[in-house]
Amino acid sequence: MTGLLPMEFASPQWVDRITSTNTALVERLAAGERLPSGYVLATTDQTAGRGRGQHRWTSQPGRDLCCSFVLQAPVEPGRLCSLSMATAVGVVDCLESFGIEAQTKWPNDVVVNDRKITGILPELASGAPPQGTPRMIVVGVGLNIGMSAAEAAAQIDQPATSLFIETARTPLPKEVLAALLLALVPRIDEWIAHGFSGQLKTAWEDRCIGIGRQVTIAEGNRSRSGNLAGFGTEGQLLLEEDTGTSEVWSGTLRLGRK
Repeated sequence: MTGLLPMEFASPQWVDRITSTNTALVERLAAGERLPSGYVLATTDQTAGRGRGQHRWTSQPGRDLCCSFVLQAPVEPGRLCSLSMATAVGVVDCLESFGIEAQTKWPNDVVVNDRKITGILPELASGAPPQGTPRMIVVGVGLNIGMSAAEAAAQIDQPATSLFIETARTPLPKEVLAALLLALVPRIDEWIAHGFSGQLKTAWEDRCIGIGRQVTIAEGNRSRSGNLAGFGTEGQLLLEEDTGTSEVWSGTLRLGRK
């Protein structure tokens, strides 16, 4: 993806309350608004947050961070997985600055001790332009800041955690967003320049939970199990089954016992 400018984030636009930062940016771009690459929309009160597929993203009003940014890059829809992964590595870098040792979880989560702290959702914001030309992408990041242990236990789909649970501190969402954007810049730049191969792939695998373990990949009513052997150059999961190693491009990852 050569020929594109390095990533540079604009000063975030904060709103008090919104249905979904991703939905808002996708709709604004679809309506013809010329939002620049690096534009950021953020809130601490998201009423209809969305995750991957049919999943919802639940946050605590006024206490967690929900944000989305616009990125312009010539990427095919099937390659959005690697953008999620680049973003996840940046989130891990950010959390390290707050004293939290986090891991990435394929395809788009960040976890601490197997508990989810961040979800990431990339979406194409417009129709398909000619192949190889830049597309407008919206990348959403939900990061749990002030969620309590009781609130985390009430999460439906999987165990959750937050900065407060992990550190007993509740930094201001604006402070967290500033650190997040700073950490994302080199990871997004690496993705723009070289895709998922090279340093970014190494950084992901160094931080990834589940490599070498038995896993189950569920997608709809279908599931597959095997050994997580690693990842391909576009972010696809390499699943080692009895019949050989296959590439998996999407699904929900469940970890087996260590």
